[in-house]
Amino acid sequence: MAPYSPIVTCYEAILALSSRMHDAAQAADWDTVTGLQRSYLEQVEHLRQLDHETPFSDAERMRRYQLLDRILTYDARIRELAMPELKKLGDMLTSSRRQVELKSAYGAMA
Repeated sequence: MAPYSPIVTCYEAILALSSRMHDAAQAADWDTVTGLQRSYLEQVEHLRQLDHETPFSDAERMRRYQLLDRILTYDARIRELAMPELKKLGDMLTSSRRQVELKSAYGAMA
């Protein structure tokens, strides 16, 4: 079997990064997730720049579909893991903002 096109190869790289991001998110290692996200976005940009006019074989089309399905599954799982953390961060920011507002309002009176 001939090697896959650069587009399929790029999807494979994105899938590998998605898998690593998911593993890091499960471990609540958000610094690693953020670092991997940069590489992920670079691969997505690289994918955009590739020639999408070249026709694909049925095998390549099926492989692309499988890869994209797995990438989207990882993306959904990562989002599920990140949402509680994002809510906590949002709550902390809201609390900090309120403290600043109270200090500004009542601190001037003291």
